[in-house]
Amino acid sequence: MTPEQGGRKSGPPPLLTDIAYAHTAFVPPQTMETGLASFVLQGFEAGAWTSPAEGRWLIVLNDGEQRVERGNVVVVTEGHSIVAYFHVDEVVEEN
Repeated sequence: MTPEQGGRKSGPPPLLTDIAYAHTAFVPPQTMETGLASFVLQGFEAGAWTSPAEGRWLIVLNDGEQRVERGNVVVVTEGHSIVAYFHVDEVVEEN
């Protein structure tokens, strides 16, 4: 989101490494108070306002309440602010 929309004042994150960028996030109807978990983005275009990316939970200990399906939106946060929305186009299950 742009700074005017409540996003990062410094703009989109640069890709600090070629591995990933870590945030916290939740899937509605969860909230920051009930479902915040570590979320990692990778493969995005550094500095772009919108970009395809891959996302995954780093660690989730809430019995699947953060499970996502195609069409879901993952709400990305920094501190107590919502800074981005990650739209899920595809889910790849890992064993």
